[in-house]
Amino acid sequence: MKFATIGHFLNETDIEQFPESWIHGNLIVSPELNVHGTKGYITGLTLTARQMMVLPREDVRRHILDAALFLQNEFGVDIIQLGALTTSVTDGGVWVAKQKGYKGYVNHGDSYTAAVTSQAVLKGLQFFDKKPSDQIIAIVGAYGIIGEAVSKILVPQFHHAILIGRRKEKFKALEKSIDGDFETTVELKTKEADVIVTATSHPEALLQSEHLAKEAIIVDVSQPPNLSYDMCKQRPDIHRIDGGLVDFPVDIVIPGMPPGKNFACIAEVIMQAIENEQTNHVGSIDLNHLRKTEKWAEKYKFILKELTNFGQTIKKTT
Repeated sequence: MKFATIGHFLNETDIEQFPESWIHGNLIVSPELNVHGTKGYITGLTLTARQMMVLPREDVRRHILDAALFLQNEFGVDIIQLGALTTSVTDGGVWVAKQKGYKGYVNHGDSYTAAVTSQAVLKGLQFFDKKPSDQIIAIVGAYGIIGEAVSKILVPQFHHAILIGRRKEKFKALEKSIDGDFETTVELKTKEADVIVTATSHPEALLQSEHLAKEAIIVDVSQPPNLSYDMCKQRPDIHRIDGGLVDFPVDIVIPGMPPGKNFACIAEVIMQAIENEQTNHVGSIDLNHLRKTEKWAEKYKFILKELTNFGQTIKKTT
């Protein structure tokens, strides 16, 4: 199977990082990649994160479908991975999978992202000599695709959990599927938490200093990030951890990506293509598939070896 990702820009200046040869109209397409004999492309819409959220949804979806059809028809792509907000605006990829013109498979890549995010939380606590059973965790975007899976995995391991979302009625299904001590709220009660996971579709930094307890650990999986680089500098007591990056032992140069790292969602679609698993992975995450992605990652070495913050290795301060 030949794979392709479909992401988008975070801001207007991103296009300056890409060679002119990558630009195909409204789509950025990398040179063909070869990963363990499986070929594919890293691609992205030239829409920014804010445009993805404020433009009419029908228009944004048309851009995504046009990209999928272009990759299918011009590059022979068999499976696409929807990155960042392209997942949010297509109902977790379900909308794309239903379009008759696109004949391939769809994977939002969020299964392995949720797995790696959960790993990062537990690894972060271990790094800072803390036990989850003693901590309060807040999960922002708790009923979203990633947040739901992370909640199911992590809430039972913590002393208490604060599950946060914008719409109260969306919590009903989540509440029935989670074990452990937790509350649900539409308020951004993150300052009450020792550990915060952010998995939202917010188009810019969401967390400010007043939302963060002293020495809080923030595992930020959102793209764009929910906690800015400047805030990390302003609050040196807090610990931000990349929630969706894994070690990537394949020589792929992606502008703006730290060497040797890549998004877990990209790793997932590549692994599915290598495995030739011909099925869609859209909508809510199947935890059985999530565990399978972890096994694939061990097999192909797309794993979380070290904790990073904006791609830089996190080191203990004395």
